[in-house]
This record gives sequence, structure tokens and C-alpha cells, in this order.
Amino acid sequence: MSDNLAENKATTQCRLGEHAVVIGGSMVGLLTARVLSDYFERVTIFEADTPPDEAVPRKGVPQGSHAHVLMAGGADVMRKYFPDIHDDLVAAGAEYGDPTLNWRVSIGGRWTPRIASGMGTYVMSRPLLEAMARKHTVAIANIDSRVATAVSGYTYDDSKTSVTGLTLEQNGETIAADFVADVSGRNSKASSWIKAMGFASPERSNVGVDVGYVGYVTFEVAEPPGNERDWSMLCVTQKAIPEDTRIGGIFYKEGGRYLVAATGCHKDYAPTDWPGFVAYMKELPYSSVYDVIKDLQPLGEAKVYRYASYLRRHYERLQDFPKRLVVLGDAMCSFNPVYGQGMTVAAKEAEHLHACLQQCLESGGLDKVAQPFFKGAAKLVDAAWDGTTVEDFRYPQTRGERPRGYGLAKWLNRKFFALSATDDEFGVAFIKVLGLVEPPESLLKPKYLLKALFARMPEHDREPSFMPEAIQAEVKLAKV
Repeated sequence: MSDNLAENKATTQCRLGEHAVVIGGSMVGLLTARVLSDYFERVTIFEADTPPDEAVPRKGVPQGSHAHVLMAGGADVMRKYFPDIHDDLVAAGAEYGDPTLNWRVSIGGRWTPRIASGMGTYVMSRPLLEAMARKHTVAIANIDSRVATAVSGYTYDDSKTSVTGLTLEQNGETIAADFVADVSGRNSKASSWIKAMGFASPERSNVGVDVGYVGYVTFEVAEPPGNERDWSMLCVTQKAIPEDTRIGGIFYKEGGRYLVAATGCHKDYAPTDWPGFVAYMKELPYSSVYDVIKDLQPLGEAKVYRYASYLRRHYERLQDFPKRLVVLGDAMCSFNPVYGQGMTVAAKEAEHLHACLQQCLESGGLDKVAQPFFKGAAKLVDAAWDGTTVEDFRYPQTRGERPRGYGLAKWLNRKFFALSATDDEFGVAFIKVLGLVEPPESLLKPKYLLKALFARMPEHDREPSFMPEAIQAEVKLAKV
């Protein structure tokens, strides 16, 4: 047990209950269990999948072979609850540093400024991050993990107002619990299970539905011997929407390998043969990715993943909800994976749950935790949802209801992109919002709005040359 965890438990004056359960052992499920361990005598995770012992993709995460990004806001939460995880991740090969220095990214036709932001996060494979989170979670004495154990529903009291536990699918066994956190993913049945109790199902929002919205094609390649690079992630996004539908990137993976990923929006999918894939990358707005991979060869076959739509369940709009139950992660909202914000939003939801449970501890009960949790979680979801959907709706074929004020939001986004390309202070503030470190309203300062009003995208926003020596020194310090 880490010193930080021991301190947390020592300062907890009493418990909210004897037993809490988590449905789902994903990244957010593990983090949720960690949060609950401070407030309940014991916590049990029920995971339908069987996680591997090693850091390799697992069946329950079909996108596990593809690149994932943990934004700085999510990395902050991970280190907060698992203070020893940083050393383990770096020792296992993850690259850590300031994303504004270590990530070489073009967004909306301009390259992010390479200036120190004070943030820190990792580039690695999703399986490595999940394996380390699992290691640190199950090491906590009062957390138990039951794998290959699917859940078939909730149990509830005679009045059908409070969840009292869950039922296991395999043998119908019931598990009593004082609190249930449903983190069962995009295909969660929580909405139908609460409907069976007599509660209304949440309203849904879909974006991109029925159009085969995003297609991932990923190859793994070995990093060339003696290769010198000044990035952990190199990514070229659309320069102009709706004309551009392709995104390409190279993500460092532990073990001296790269994940090379191509994303095609609205069925503009990359070929799954290597020559065709490389040719696809050559047509990106900048040649950066193509220049790196043109002379390389893949280590295996292409991995393919299709993503049809965002799906958001608006639990925050429900007037009534079962007591002693919350839903979070993809079970509440699954995002367009192109933007890499899903894991970070979910991590911040778990952090928010901690604050809600602390409030329950001070007020003396769990019965009213759901509404404050959902209201606060909705603000976290909005921070990512509003910023990404406004860009995706630039494609006329994107289906879904455009939000009120969409025209103004679209215009303001373009102005913010332009200002971030020319103003270093705002550039860092903008990246902090994209990284979910700061809330969107932090950009609404009068001085920023005035500058944005007159901002114009640079006429020749060319691809930056190799990083200057002064910045290289900062990168090396950031990675230590």
C-alpha cells in the first residue's frame, strides 16, 4: 500500500457502507474501484472479460490494438489515485513529457506551438496503461476483482427505489451491495435495468449515426535503429473540413515500436494493404507521417476498427433515479475516438465521484448521491462533447441534431484555432482546455476574446522543421 493511500484511509473517519461493487473492469472501472476503496470496507469489481496477465490487447476492448491518448487531465487523475504508477509506466517503456513539447500535431491547418505548458502525460499502448492500472488496483487490500463474471441485472428493494446489489449471469447468484457503480461500457444495459424498476430511461444523443462515421486502420512497425525523433506522437489532422476527411498519426509504443494509424471519416477508409496505406498517408495535408513510414515495413497485418457514432445518455436530465447507483464512463457517454478524450473524461468522472462521496460522508448518507454526481459529470462531458461535435458537424453528412448556437460556436472555434497559432499564452491555454486540464470557460477572458476577434490563420503555416536545440533540451528535461 502506498503512503498516499494509507494516508487517505487514515483520514477517512468512517465508512459509507460495508460493500460497494463496480460493474466493469476497464480503465475507468479500475479507477472507480480505487475511489470507492476509501469509502467502503470492501469493493468488488465484476468483469465479464478475462484480462491477460501481460500488456496485450484483450477481447473486451476491440479497439485495444489501436492508438490511445491519455490527455494531461487524465494523467493528473491517474497519478493522484495511483501515485506509484508513474515510475512503473516509465520503467515499462512509456514516454512521459510535456505534450506541447513532445507531441508534434497539426490541428485545423496549423501546428501546435512547441512551448512549455507545465503539463505532463504519457505516450504508450492502451494495454500497458490498463495493465499498470490493474496492477495498482488489485494491490489495494480491500479491492477484489472477479473476472469472467458477467452481470445480468440489478437487485433492488421492495419499493423499487433503491439498488441493493446485482445478479450474476452465469448462475443467478445475487451479490448484496450498499452501492453500485455501473461502468459496463457503451453497451451498458443500465438504462433498461432501471426501466425495469419503474424509472424512465435517459434521453439519448447520437452524432454520426448510420454513416460508418470513423474507420481506423493501424499497422505496427519497428522504430528504425538509431532513429532520431523529436516527438512521441506525430499527427496530421484535417486542414480544412469538409474537404479533408483523413487523419494520420504515428504513436510511440513501448518496446521500440510505432503504432501507425489512419482514420477516415464518413467511410473514407484507409486501405489495409501496406502499399495502399502508405499512399493514403501521402495525401494528408502535410507529408510528415508519410516521410517517416515510406521506407518502413509493417510487423504484421492491419488492425481495423469501425466506429459509427457518438452515443450520450443524458442521466443528468432524469428527475428521478434509483438510490445508491451511478453510471459513468462510456456507459454514460462514448466519444468520437479520434479526439482521444474518452479515457480522460471518464477519469475525471471518477474523481468527481470521489468528491460526491465525500459530501455524502459529511451529510450522512448515500441516498442522494446520484443527482449531484450526474449534474457534475455532465459538465465534464460537455467540455469534451461541445468542442468535438462542433467540428464534426462541419461535415454536412454528419447526422444528429446540431446544438443551439452552433453557428456561433463554429465561428468561435475557428477564431480560437487561429489565435492559438500566433499567441503563445493563448496557445498554452487552448491546449490545456483540449487536454481537459482547464475548463472551456477559462478561454472566455476578455483579453482572449478581443484578440480572437481579430485573429487570422497564418497564410503559410508550414510544417515546422526539426526541433531547435533549446527546445530539445526542454524535452529531455520533461522526460526525466
